[in-house]
Amino acid sequence: MSEPFSVAVRASITGHGKVSETQMRTRGFRIAHLVVVSVVLAGIVAQPFLIGLFLFGAVHNADVHTIVGYTLFEFGAPLLLIAALLARLPRREMLLTLLLIIDIFVQIVLVNLRDSAPVLAALHPLNAFALLLVAVMLVRADRALLRGGDAEAVPAPASEM
Repeated sequence: MSEPFSVAVRASITGHGKVSETQMRTRGFRIAHLVVVSVVLAGIVAQPFLIGLFLFGAVHNADVHTIVGYTLFEFGAPLLLIAALLARLPRREMLLTLLLIIDIFVQIVLVNLRDSAPVLAALHPLNAFALLLVAVMLVRADRALLRGGDAEAVPAPASEM
């Protein structure tokens, strides 16, 4: 008899012959990581619009901007870390994930410095550009990883001494 349907589907998805359960699980968690980082990216992209609603009088307070920002920190950051660990991401993607998590934390710290150190707090909107850059880089890296397999399988060029 021919191979089971699920194995054939797995092989067609990945482009390989036989795929182990561990490989399928890792791929699933890598997809989950891509989804989480994409949602975080969407939140980062929405933030200027949300604060603009307040600044230009469409709403009477900045609560929606604040809620989205804290949600990215309280839910997005832990989910990013959990998904990254379960996905067994290569070093570069793991470091980008950690950088994004740390930068989200820095963004929260910056806004909370508004009373004690307003000059530092003024870096809050500039840091949003860094958040955007790192999140876009991570989405692109995740997509490339899912398209091309494990990036760590390709040996890095030897550094010159």
